[in-house]
Amino acid sequence: MKKLIRNTALALLLGSTFVSCKKIANTDANANALSQDERTMITTAGFNSNWAEKTADGNYLVEGDMLLSAAQLNELAGTSPDHELIVANEEHYRTTRIVSTPATGQRIITVRLGSGFPSYYSTGLDQALARYNNLNLKIRFQRVTSGGNIVITGANLGTTSTGGCILGQASGFPTASGNPSSGFTLSTSSCATSYLSTANKADEVIAHEIGHCIGFRHTDYMNRSSCGQNANEGSAGVGAVHIPGTPTTVTGSYNSWMMACTNNSPAFSSADGTALNYVY
Repeated sequence: MKKLIRNTALALLLGSTFVSCKKIANTDANANALSQDERTMITTAGFNSNWAEKTADGNYLVEGDMLLSAAQLNELAGTSPDHELIVANEEHYRTTRIVSTPATGQRIITVRLGSGFPSYYSTGLDQALARYNNLNLKIRFQRVTSGGNIVITGANLGTTSTGGCILGQASGFPTASGNPSSGFTLSTSSCATSYLSTANKADEVIAHEIGHCIGFRHTDYMNRSSCGQNANEGSAGVGAVHIPGTPTTVTGSYNSWMMACTNNSPAFSSADGTALNYVY
């Protein structure tokens, strides 16, 4: 569920199993204001209601890159994950929901890129999947031209109310039954495409959003330091479980594919590899 653009520093907001940077274009200044009942619903689901807003289609944008429906928020409100919050600074975190894998061999997760994207997006997707597959995890990604466990679509995602350009928006974390999130949207807005202008940039955002789809939270979920903020994203109803072997102290410029805002690099850091290999 991740990344957005802030001023000249580009920040990428990614999402998870929910339908999930500059001011959102809207002539009604109160159009995305939350009622007290909506704030309560968001808080009960485990999110920070101060980092959430209502979208024009009636869903809720949380963490800047996760778009959730009221039904999804209410479902999360009924969960009680173990180890919801770990007392620490910024580390690598996973949710309590991860993709189920076989005792032996690998689980194949199919990925499809929708129509209407520049050709270099296709190259970026191939690069992202290859980087995951090169780690020889218990999950393996495979591109398909129809269907797909994870489907990537395009839409003008606009901006957040805090002025960040939304680059990607995940539809959620893995399901309770152990399947990956159904996919994510890449923005086709002018501010997004000005950043997503190369295969490497598309790779960076795609890999991040896939990370949400398979159960990873933002590395800096505790304070969103990569976005220059100080806001705890909350437990999100799916927990924030620290992954052993990953750093306990990082800065806003820390190199991780799951930082809330972009670091201009598609590469996995050594700690990213540790996190992925530990979970899968």
